[in-house]
Amino acid sequence: MTEQSISPHLCGSRQKRRKKEEKKKGIESAKMLLAVLFSNSEGNILVERFHGVPAEERLHWRTFLVKLGADNLKGAKNEELFVASHKSVYIVYTVLGDVCVYVVGKDEYDELALAEVIFVITSSVKDVCGKPPTERLFLDKYGKICLCLDEIVWKGMLENTDKDRIRRLIRLKPPTECLITAIEEVLFYVKSFKCVTTYQIQSKE
Repeated sequence: MTEQSISPHLCGSRQKRRKKEEKKKGIESAKMLLAVLFSNSEGNILVERFHGVPAEERLHWRTFLVKLGADNLKGAKNEELFVASHKSVYIVYTVLGDVCVYVVGKDEYDELALAEVIFVITSSVKDVCGKPPTERLFLDKYGKICLCLDEIVWKGMLENTDKDRIRRLIRLKPPTECLITAIEEVLFYVKSFKCVTTYQIQSKE
């Protein structure tokens, strides 16, 4: 059916429905987990997931979170929670073995909700690695950890909280998917590193 054959009344109804859906999406995007990041003790990002954060703002968030960890996580105990906030944005972060974990949310994802999210994430990572991971062990289990994250947080929303269910879902996925996920993550970071390096060289010139 072409657009010309639709009555103005139907067109108006469709536009209203579309606006309503867009408004709903806007409300949902305002109440989401904005980011989940893992870094090593030196501040290098190991894994990241952004939701609803423009690409041009992500470098700022990486830099800010790593600095936050550098200032506060030295000497911290495993899974000791730290909280930061600004207006309606909340950050909960911790250290797990040799890895720092950061979770960022806003509105209904306040510090209490984020504490639950980070507990599920750290529990799943320990389950995959068998213990609080060293950086080497974390990288060895990279693919499975990425799959866990995708089961826990989906499109900025907390999807699964039960560790046993997450484990079952991961087992259902073929081993090749773990490998593909890991390769995609590595390629993304190589590309990001090249972009940052190029920018730094151009800035110096």
